[in-house]
Amino acid sequence: MSWQQSPLTWPSSAQVIQSSSESVTTQVAGVMNKAAGRLASMTSDAAFSRNELSAEAEGLLHLRDELNQLFNQGTILTVSPYQYGVGEKVELGRYLNANTAIKTLAAKLRDNADKHRPTGNLYCVAIMVNQPQLATFASILNELTSVFCLPDWGQVARQATALTTNETDKRFQPVAIVQPRFKPISNMNGAPVRELMKLQGAELATLESLCDDKTNVIEKLQALAVKRESKLNQISTKINALKNLKGSVWAMSLQGSTEAIATQLTQAELPSDHQYTVASLLLSHEPLTFFQELLC
Repeated sequence: MSWQQSPLTWPSSAQVIQSSSESVTTQVAGVMNKAAGRLASMTSDAAFSRNELSAEAEGLLHLRDELNQLFNQGTILTVSPYQYGVGEKVELGRYLNANTAIKTLAAKLRDNADKHRPTGNLYCVAIMVNQPQLATFASILNELTSVFCLPDWGQVARQATALTTNETDKRFQPVAIVQPRFKPISNMNGAPVRELMKLQGAELATLESLCDDKTNVIEKLQALAVKRESKLNQISTKINALKNLKGSVWAMSLQGSTEAIATQLTQAELPSDHQYTVASLLLSHEPLTFFQELLC
């Protein structure tokens, strides 16, 4: 074998697929126009009565608006031991007690220099985890973030977990990998094959759709009914699985301006004042119904 200079040439394997596909798809427009003309004369025969659940379902369409109201816009303010200028750094690690965490949050709420500080009347859910031991702190956060994953809390959980295994990990020195490195197995989908897959795939989808006429309409509707039932059962099962919650946090619901919320925070009695703390304020101009019911 030897190297040779080769010009780029469109693959014949791709050309065969395109030519075979277009031998049918180029006829689609004419056939569909004729079919549409035949259907136009049958419009009056297609007036079917509504199914027995239609009116009942129409009466529940407001549930979409209620669901959308549970999805709030707002901001989340978090303090943790691992933030620069927040946690206390000593030789054995970083610490943040509950009292300092709350004072830091209150001070930030009063920070007029921050242009992103929210104004006006706010709804707030305050949550906190406070533990005396790093291992317990990491364990509780890992359990919580598996079902209630705030990005900031996920970062704190990962860092706390890493610190608990530092003594073991630092003794392990992996063997250096020789360069260059193998990348993980993935699709070789660079251009132009990526565009070919999308465009040629659309043509082939038309062929698959045309071929589907071998199944009559009644059989299709029966299959659709079975598929819909299966999908609804699957959705219901997944929603119920979300309810399998675990873990607990210290929480309270607040409302008012940033100044009022800061005052309420500092006046509230702390449940404990251990050295490992992560605390967050969920702030929004809209009622935080879902998070209040979930956390408070």
